Amino acid sequence: MAVEVEELPWSSAAHVRLQDLTLDVIIISEPVFRVWQDTVQNVVVRPVIVVAPEAYGDLVTAGLRWGALDVIAYGDGARLGARFRGIFQGRAGRELLSEALSYLDEALLIARNRPTDGQEVVYRNSACVRRMGVSAGAGGDQQLLCLASGPRTDRRKLDEICREMRAGQPVRAEILDYRGNGEMFWTEFSAAPLATPGYWVVVSRDVTRRRDAEDNAQRLRELVIKSQKHENTAVLAAGIAHDFNNILTGIVGTAELARMALAPEHAVQKDIETIIQASERAADLNRELLDFVGPGKSSLESVYLNSMVTTMLVILRSQMQKSIVVRKALRPDIPPIEADPVEIQQVMLSLCLNASEAMAGNGGTLSITTDRMDIAGDVADMFAYGRPQSGPHAVFEVSDTGCGMEPALTARIFEPFFTTKEGARGIGLSVVLSIVKAYQGAIDIDTSPGQGTTVRIVLPAAPERERRGATEAGGPRDVEHRTILFIDDEEMLRSLAQRALEPLGYKVLVAPDGVEAVRIFREHMAEIDLVILDLSMPRKGGGRRLQGDAGLESPYTHASLLWL
Repeated sequence: MAVEVEELPWSSAAHVRLQDLTLDVIIISEPVFRVWQDTVQNVVVRPVIVVAPEAYGDLVTAGLRWGALDVIAYGDGARLGARFRGIFQGRAGRELLSEALSYLDEALLIARNRPTDGQEVVYRNSACVRRMGVSAGAGGDQQLLCLASGPRTDRRKLDEICREMRAGQPVRAEILDYRGNGEMFWTEFSAAPLATPGYWVVVSRDVTRRRDAEDNAQRLRELVIKSQKHENTAVLAAGIAHDFNNILTGIVGTAELARMALAPEHAVQKDIETIIQASERAADLNRELLDFVGPGKSSLESVYLNSMVTTMLVILRSQMQKSIVVRKALRPDIPPIEADPVEIQQVMLSLCLNASEAMAGNGGTLSITTDRMDIAGDVADMFAYGRPQSGPHAVFEVSDTGCGMEPALTARIFEPFFTTKEGARGIGLSVVLSIVKAYQGAIDIDTSPGQGTTVRIVLPAAPERERRGATEAGGPRDVEHRTILFIDDEEMLRSLAQRALEPLGYKVLVAPDGVEAVRIFREHMAEIDLVILDLSMPRKGGGRRLQGDAGLESPYTHASLLWL
């Protein structure tokens, strides 16, 4: 093994030479050691051997106390050779360790405090070199070691890190950092003093992806909270609307009975008609409010798209610019779909509002079309989003004369949180897609820059249901022998049902809740022809469980069921 030996007399130049990190071992004589004990600590990261005429106890103790590796007598060549072999073997180990550290993704460096101020770097792994854009052998000054300042640097946090490091305290912080090419990223910065006085180890980890994921998660939590608030509002609105409808039903029903009891030419008839008209208008407004807020729970029913379009346009017109012309072409014979009408209205409104926003400022034409389509297996693959099953489908189509979209933008419009509008949440169209897919429908888009956009939605037609014939009930019976079970928790409505139906010859049984209704139905199952029940009641509501408890789903009962 070749060894280079450099001999220097003690001087200020020799003191500077000792700072060279390429030196493997430093040998100093006893006289130099006596005047240079404090300097030994400054180079303690490299082995220092003190040689003297005699290695007596006090000298050995002083040398070890001040950081020397060993104190050896001049004549003890064997001991000195053993020390050399150990040092060079250690050098090979350090080179192996340095190679291993070069594979770390984290930037790592070792630095020491300068005699005046700041720190100087004595080791820097490959990740640190790549990040900082400096040579691995550079030992120049580094502001805060491997932190680089930039336009968005948190100066207050940097000053705090400086103060803690000057006080010898370990530091851990997340802060914006800059690469050598000026690219900004988030780093988790950790610095801790080593056991050797004045030396620090610093680790810097890129946590930009984690921070982005946390930010996205926070945005999602905020959206969930907003959604929960909206859902709670919807549930409250549904409850209020239910009670309000009961009151309106009582008003309208009582007014109708009063009108029937009076002669047509009676002077009060006009006032009663005004009461009925005002109540019906209040009921319409109540339904519009409930449809706009959304239902507390989803309920499936037969939905006719043409009727839904007419209702939706009332809400849409108030939110569109007057410069937009609305045209509609509604095919009269399209089949109904089985869906929640509020969700379908939400789909229509979202698509129409997006189309109107594409024409904001310049105006244009918004075209709404309904149609029917019989989908075969080969046609199902033509849709960009969703794969409808074969069979009859209802079609809803919205076209605008706006700016259109590039293919790259079209591919992302249904992504959650993606939006090109300032202040928007980017979830409207993703909700549209989820609703359409939930009903096994599909969406297709036709658009190009400057040519406007057409969005086409197909939804499966409601299945044909068999209807019970009159023979199931043993043939038709006279009105005088028909019995109706009316179930509602509102006393006013139960009383109104009896007053309205009994004069017509019907026998009316009433129940205030589901539990009492089950008891009455079981006692009079053979004679009850029709059950009219409220969905929301105390103790037991009018859901599927009530049907099962009462036996309404049995093939042996002839009673018809009317949900309110």
